[in-house]
Amino acid sequence: MAINIHFFRKSSLEKIDFDKVLDYFETLPNFKIYYTDEYVEAVCNDKDFEFEYRYLITRQSRVKGIYDLNPAYININFLLEMPVLIPSFLAKEILTLAQKICKQFDLDIYHESFADVKPFNVVDMLVLFEQMRAQYVDEYGLQGKIKLDGEKLGIVFKYQRSIQSLIDYYNGEVTVGSCFPMISHVNSVSGIGYRWTLGEAAVFPPYIDYIYVENEGQTYLVKRADFYRILSKYFIEIKTFLPDLYVIKGKNAKSCKKEVKKLAKFAIDASTFVPLRLCDAIEE
Repeated sequence: MAINIHFFRKSSLEKIDFDKVLDYFETLPNFKIYYTDEYVEAVCNDKDFEFEYRYLITRQSRVKGIYDLNPAYININFLLEMPVLIPSFLAKEILTLAQKICKQFDLDIYHESFADVKPFNVVDMLVLFEQMRAQYVDEYGLQGKIKLDGEKLGIVFKYQRSIQSLIDYYNGEVTVGSCFPMISHVNSVSGIGYRWTLGEAAVFPPYIDYIYVENEGQTYLVKRADFYRILSKYFIEIKTFLPDLYVIKGKNAKSCKKEVKKLAKFAIDASTFVPLRLCDAIEE
């Protein structure tokens, strides 16, 4: 299911130049333009969170009840298709960009829940998004998504967006990996996971719950509490980026190898867990 946000333009303004709109999308990271007989689409492929959404320019209007709307506005057959089962963190990013597009091209918006066309407001649209998401979950369930603590999840998402900055900060000398949601198909226990090669200099993301420790062809899944109790003496807290963010560097990283037996002792059954995409974790 998607939330369709239709763009309108005051009839007193000159006709919109879609070449300029498409040129604008070409300047945005992760967007690609595709052409079909019925529409042109600007697709955003968000590799950090492994999901897509798109803007459409269509031949015909897709607005229901268009003749009931204020005639001072013209539907320009341009719309945003926004996924409903995504984190609010991503919804805010999508809506913030949509607001910039409205300002750039003098656009207003319409959604089927509105009485009429109105100016774009990020706060109002985020409220609408969260209402529609809650309604969808009530009717159809989570559809394979999981719910996690909203405050901690927001920090995890910020970490994901900061990976390149951390790589640059450490001049590529430490591994800065992506984290991922995971859930047990046995008891539905869920959390945030991370993979680490034992002895490797690395950054450890905030609020991870499980760590896959890889060592000489073997993998141990260790709960956060056990992992940090055994290895915290080797950690350095990174206080300049995000809370609960740590790094193991140089000799300390190599010294961790002598703790392999302790880590193995506390390993849990990894076969019951299934990794998910980061976009599959929704704030509680």
